Amino acid sequence: MQLLFINASPRGKKSNTGILMGHFIRGFLETSGNACDVEYLVKHKNNLKILVEKFNASDNVIIGFPLYIDAMPGSVKAFMEALAPLQGRKEFPALGFMIQCGFPETAHLRFVARYCEKFTRRIGCRFLGSILKGGCEGLDVQPTFLTEKYFSLFGMLGVDFGKTGKIDEVILTKLARPEHLSAENMAMVVPFINQGLWDAQMEKNGVLDRSFDRPLIP
Repeated sequence: MQLLFINASPRGKKSNTGILMGHFIRGFLETSGNACDVEYLVKHKNNLKILVEKFNASDNVIIGFPLYIDAMPGSVKAFMEALAPLQGRKEFPALGFMIQCGFPETAHLRFVARYCEKFTRRIGCRFLGSILKGGCEGLDVQPTFLTEKYFSLFGMLGVDFGKTGKIDEVILTKLARPEHLSAENMAMVVPFINQGLWDAQMEKNGVLDRSFDRPLIP
């Protein structure tokens, strides 16, 4: 089976999108005969023609990107619009998406995911599904006990897709948790994020004592 993964994160190779899909791709390649090409949208953003042609020549495509303020990055929207002239062709790749965000609640991703599914059907592709995962900011600094479970799930998702050509709905449901955080969850999660991510970065840069500065207040 052939797969084209388009890493559409503006961060390119240094993206959380790439970290997550790296586990999916490793699982996908465990099946003999499977092959995966990885392209970075940031490298093609000034000339999308080559990437559009590669998309059109593929059997299966997954586009991965982060949520930016409850919306897809503008470069992703530009690429999707560049695919519009292909609408109606008889042979078209199956298309899926991997969308992640820093917010811990998957609910933030639902509206963009609905748009992606609608776009896929309108352009004439078979819809593979959308892999949704929240809480993904700073994956390279998050402790292992937070990441090992869903990294494993991404790997399992890739293995299953490599064998069946389908994205397993049961695994998607597990990855999408939590849909919403309760007040009790928020009381535990927010201080942990502040201390484990933001305070650690500020301390590293020697500015922790200025964390409550308000430079714009007269």
